[in-house]
Amino acid sequence: MKILIVEDEFALADALRDRLTQENYDVDIASDGVSGCDRAMTGAYDIVIMDGMLPGKDGTEIIYEMRKAKVTTPVLMLTARSSLVDKLKGLDAGADDYMTKPFEVEELLARLRALIRRNYGSEDDVVRAGNLSLDRRNASLMNSDTRQTISLAGKEFKILEYFLENPGKALTREQISERIWGNADNVEYNNVEVYVSFIRKKIKFLKADVCIRAVRGVGYRLDVEAVNDKEATAKD
Repeated sequence: MKILIVEDEFALADALRDRLTQENYDVDIASDGVSGCDRAMTGAYDIVIMDGMLPGKDGTEIIYEMRKAKVTTPVLMLTARSSLVDKLKGLDAGADDYMTKPFEVEELLARLRALIRRNYGSEDDVVRAGNLSLDRRNASLMNSDTRQTISLAGKEFKILEYFLENPGKALTREQISERIWGNADNVEYNNVEVYVSFIRKKIKFLKADVCIRAVRGVGYRLDVEAVNDKEATAKD
């Protein structure tokens, strides 16, 4: 799971990132409203933790713009604004949950888990498609029929996890770059192609009934398919 923290209190943002990283979340930080809005609007994150009072653009305004643009990423507001009016404004703008500062980190983690269950189902240690199983605890990939297992490198793991969390959905090269490298503008798209090629070879090695298809003019899509269809598909 990839989380964006939009928070201008640097010490708090760093402390949150450290704790969330310990919980095996992948975390980015934006320290002002403008950059936070730009990142949140990409749709590349699974959860956004949003401060209310930010330099450049207000947190409530960012959430409103996200929802207007049909960006459905769940948002947890984390702000010093504690009045009922402020809470209602945040929730009416499209926030999924609202916490006030000061707060207990354990409660924040529990609320994040609830948001994940509500929006994505249970956050298991293992994510599956067809007979392919990805173990998040040790970045290993397994054919659940044969029990054959292979290890994944860091970027391979993150990209395949992204595909497995979005089966059947076409993911653009821009989305993959933003998700994995954090800024699509600074990454050559052929990097994505190289890593997808690595992942395809490992899926083929495992003889899994899953394939990453090229979607012409868009990017890639992970499908579950018959074994005898994979050879032709993997050539795209």
